[in-house]
Amino acid sequence: MTKPFHRKPILCCLVALPLCGLPSFTAGQDSRPPLVVERDSAGIQIVEAMRPLWGDSSLWSVGTEPAVDLSLSGTGPPHEFFRARSMKQRPDGSLMIADGSSQEVRVFSATGEFLGSFGGRGQGPGEFRNLQAIEIAGDSLLALGRGRITVAAPDLAVVRTFNLAPSTNNLHYLGGGAILTESYSPRPQGNAPNEVNRHAEPLILFNLDGERIDSIGETRGIESYAYVRDGMVAGAPPLFGKTSHIAVLGQRIFRGSADAMQVEELDMSGSLVRILRIPGYPLDLSDAQVAAERDARLGAFRPGSTSVFRRLAEDLPDAATRPAYAELLVDPSGAVWLELFRGASEQDRLRAWLVLDPEGTWLGTVEVPRRFTVMDITMDTVLGVWEDELDVEHPQVLPLTRN
Repeated sequence: MTKPFHRKPILCCLVALPLCGLPSFTAGQDSRPPLVVERDSAGIQIVEAMRPLWGDSSLWSVGTEPAVDLSLSGTGPPHEFFRARSMKQRPDGSLMIADGSSQEVRVFSATGEFLGSFGGRGQGPGEFRNLQAIEIAGDSLLALGRGRITVAAPDLAVVRTFNLAPSTNNLHYLGGGAILTESYSPRPQGNAPNEVNRHAEPLILFNLDGERIDSIGETRGIESYAYVRDGMVAGAPPLFGKTSHIAVLGQRIFRGSADAMQVEELDMSGSLVRILRIPGYPLDLSDAQVAAERDARLGAFRPGSTSVFRRLAEDLPDAATRPAYAELLVDPSGAVWLELFRGASEQDRLRAWLVLDPEGTWLGTVEVPRRFTVMDITMDTVLGVWEDELDVEHPQVLPLTRN
C-alpha cells in the first residue's frame, strides 16, 4: 500500500479575520506534495522523498573555523601531509589518518597532539606500497594497501597482515569480526572498444584473520572508456563518468550506483531491504555543459599536442546525464549524505551534500567550505582535508551544527 504522509502534524485553528485581501484556500488541505511516499514491494521497503523539508535554506551548517587542524597543532614531519586519503575518529575522540606520501597511518589526540604511527613505504609486514583506506574495528585499527590488510592494536603495534585481491580498494568494518571489501579493476583490454563500459564488482566479507566468509553481491562498478586505435588500447574515465559507492552503519550496508538519486540498503546477507530515492531528480546535461567538460579535459594538454591521451579526450562520447552524486556517507544517526557531483569544468561550484534523514525524508543540502574534501561525518563534526592556496593539505575537524 502506498502511504503519503508528512513527518510533522499540521495544527489548525479557527480565528475571526477580515475576508478582504486573503488568498482563497480549502481548509485542511496542503497543495504541496507530501514529504515522503512509502510502499512495500516484494518485502522491500521503498521510500520516495518528494521535496526537501528545509526548502531553500539549510538548517544544518558546517563551520569554517576548524576545531582541530593537524597541520597546525604541532610541528615536524608528523604534522606534514601529502595525499591524505582517509580520516577517522576513534571512540575516545582521537584521530587517525592515512598519509599517502609517507605511507603511514598516524594517530593524534582529540586536540591534535601526535601520538604515534605505523606503516611506512615498503613491502614488509606492516608496510604499504599504496595505502588506500583505514577503518576502526573495535579496539583494532585496519589499514588497506594494495591488496593487503594490516591489523594494528590500540598501541599501534602490528598484530597481523593478510592478503586480498590486488584490485581491492576499500574496506568497511561491519561489527562481529566481519570486514566488507570493495574492488575496482579497470579492464580496458576487456572492454567493448570505443564505448563506455561498466563492469560489476564483488562485495566480499572476510573475518579479522583474513578468512573469506562469503560474497554478498556486487556493485555496478565504475564507468570507463576504452580507446582502441591502430592496435593501441588506452583507457580513461568518460565525461561525467559514474562510480559506485558503499557506506556502512553497524551491520547495515548502503549501496549506490549514482545513476539516479537513489541508495539501496542491504543486510549482512546482501539481501535488498530498503530503497531510498528522490524520483525525478534532475540530472540531464545540456550541450554547453558537455562541451565545457570536454574543454576542461583538453585543457590539460599543450596546444597542438597529438598524444594518444589527447586523442582519447577528443574521442570521448557525449554524456546524457551527470552522476547523481560523487560520494556516499552515513553518519551515526543513520542520515545518508550524498555529495553532489561536480565535473572538471564545475570546480568553481560550492561543495554541497544532499541529506536524507534516517527514515528517508529529504532534508535539504549542506554546504562545506571551498577546497575542503569530506572524509567522514560524526554527530557534531565533519572530518576531512582542506587545501590552502599553496595546495598544502590541512587535515581538519570542522564543527557540524544540527538545528
